[in-house]
Amino acid sequence: MKRLLFIILIGVQPVLAQQELERANTYFERAFYSDAIPLYEQVLSTNRSQQVLQNLADAYYRTYDMHSAARWYNTLISRSGKNVDASYYFKLNQSLKAIGKYQEAERVLQEYYQRLGDSVSINKIGQDNLYLASIQSIGDRFAIQNLPLNTPASEFAAIQIDSNLIYTAARKKNTSLKKVYRWNNQNYLDIYIHPMDKIGQNDSFSNSLSGKVNTKMHEGTYAITKDRKTIYFTRNNFIKGRKRTDNKKISNLKIYKAEWIDGEWSNITELPFNSDDYSTEHPALSHDETKLYFSSDRPGGYGSFDLYSVDIISDGSYGVPKNLGSSINTDKKEQFPFLDTHNNLYFASNGHPGFGLLDIFISKYESGNHQNPDNLGLPVNSGYDDFAISFHSPSEGYFSSNRPSGKGSDDVYSFEETKPLILQPKEMEKSQNAIKTTDIVEMESTLVKNGDRIMIKAEQIHFDYNLWYLRNEAKDRLGVVLDILQKYPNSIIEVGTHTDSRGNLEYNRELSQKRANSVKDFLVSKGIGPDRIIAKGYGESRPLVKCETDDECSEEDHELNRRCEFVVIEGM
Repeated sequence: MKRLLFIILIGVQPVLAQQELERANTYFERAFYSDAIPLYEQVLSTNRSQQVLQNLADAYYRTYDMHSAARWYNTLISRSGKNVDASYYFKLNQSLKAIGKYQEAERVLQEYYQRLGDSVSINKIGQDNLYLASIQSIGDRFAIQNLPLNTPASEFAAIQIDSNLIYTAARKKNTSLKKVYRWNNQNYLDIYIHPMDKIGQNDSFSNSLSGKVNTKMHEGTYAITKDRKTIYFTRNNFIKGRKRTDNKKISNLKIYKAEWIDGEWSNITELPFNSDDYSTEHPALSHDETKLYFSSDRPGGYGSFDLYSVDIISDGSYGVPKNLGSSINTDKKEQFPFLDTHNNLYFASNGHPGFGLLDIFISKYESGNHQNPDNLGLPVNSGYDDFAISFHSPSEGYFSSNRPSGKGSDDVYSFEETKPLILQPKEMEKSQNAIKTTDIVEMESTLVKNGDRIMIKAEQIHFDYNLWYLRNEAKDRLGVVLDILQKYPNSIIEVGTHTDSRGNLEYNRELSQKRANSVKDFLVSKGIGPDRIIAKGYGESRPLVKCETDDECSEEDHELNRRCEFVVIEGM
């Protein structure tokens, strides 16, 4: 009987595991990530398939547990690297940045692009590093403060309107609406109003926006006209008490308009360029209120969410939405636009050079066009999501962030700009050497200062006696040199090889030159431009230990003299 019971229990286990997996997959497909995570964790003991690892890592990523996300993306890539989509390498990169592991984050993408032979993307990593080093060299550009109205739930997208701060938050005081958003198991979002004379007080002074804007679904991120008679806002696909979904049962986001009538917001209408099949979100008005800017993942964009503008016609109709183009939009996310009084465009992106996840960028408006964007800098930007900036004076305003040092999920921060953002191309070129010697050398463990030289620290490269071909171990040891050259595409190095004093002077010079050429040829074969490597064979002319006769020096002395050095000539 006991044996029969044991057999029955053994047979039941796979069935239960399969049921748990099916439940986890259903939750994941419906974006119930907080509910899916514990089920996937249970399944892991019997099933570590690529799909399970992907979904578990994604669920942690989308609920901002970046330590767990990095752990499971690492496991996924180590087990199934060649079969994993490029987006998972990017998400591992972003997760590692969020938890402060920047060098490891860069190595993930470098190794991926190196495997593909994608020298363009490798060079871009190096250019982005130089750019971010320039941003960092400015130091902290802002004084920031976490607002008292923040709670462990979400508060974000705050704009000062007259004597009030209007912001988005997880539903606060309405106990009649029990439904939670199972993405993160918080309440659904509403728009709230908080008096500025109580800005130093907690959210007990915050009240739901009057009228019919807030519903049982999500509402948030808005733009209001100067006459305070019209508000544009984001809401799920929900109007007149009806929720609509696409063919995947997703209720996409749409932009709606409400009018201020008899002391409350009413007469809510949906804007005509929305769709049930994709999201349209985050409205923002140009200074003259003739254009509405927004974010959308509609077809025909550059990828994920792009920024668009649409003309607001004087008769109340709208023009055709226009994509803001490749200088603003990337194949990643661009969201949360805001325009200041000069029509400078601020937005959040994880596609432009940033410190991790969403960063805030500025695209200055000059000569009728928005220019290439710049990262807004520290400490407004961090390794986590930083977004939804607004200004109420030329140098003061609010932004939102879910950085771990906050009070919970998304928090609202006030800021005051204390340093200008000066990143003119010529000045960046002039300051490049200073930035590298003071910052990059300290940051890179494989770079060392040796007197007035900057050298790449690598394990010794050994050659067989009287030969110049690279051993396999030597190729492995050249990996650190390759990493630096890929990471800093403006760098030029000298490969200097040296022999000991034994043998003919001219023979040693020729042998060392052949060895230097072999090292150069290997690095060029890995995608490094030949003009970036100077191969120089010094023979026995520059010994570390001088030997008057061959017998005067020990074998250890001769070994010290036989060496290969990597000296940075330019670009550091």
